Amino acid sequence: MSTALFLLLLFLTRPAANNPPHTIPDSTKPQPCADAKTQLTINECFAKLYVDTDAQLNLTYNKLINTMKTYFADAQRQNNPSQIAHHQAAMDRLLAAQRAWLNYRDLNCDSVKFQYEGGSLSPTIWSQCMAETTQQRIATLTTAYDLSN
Repeated sequence: MSTALFLLLLFLTRPAANNPPHTIPDSTKPQPCADAKTQLTINECFAKLYVDTDAQLNLTYNKLINTMKTYFADAQRQNNPSQIAHHQAAMDRLLAAQRAWLNYRDLNCDSVKFQYEGGSLSPTIWSQCMAETTQQRIATLTTAYDLSN
């Protein structure tokens, strides 16, 4: 077999790098806004989904901050300078990370929506991106800071 033919066969049989494998949607997972029938009601449904998810993120973040404040207050009561500095730094870093994440989420979803700019689907695309990205952040905070209990 010639080298050129071998390379051609190798190229044709390997998966394309830019084409992810086709995945079948999980039909057992409830699909948000499945009952909405018009574009207007779909847009409204996904907007509400995002608002609800954002409220859940705020609850999760505030729970985490309140826990950190408790540790900080305990360190102050014990007059432990190293623990005071540690807990203050932890809160400062979380705040900086949250601000950076919010900026990322907003810019990312604006970028995703831009493909549909001017179309009736644009609000749904934006709200869906915002909701999904926010749900991922909730999961990250919950796991990273062990908030599951």
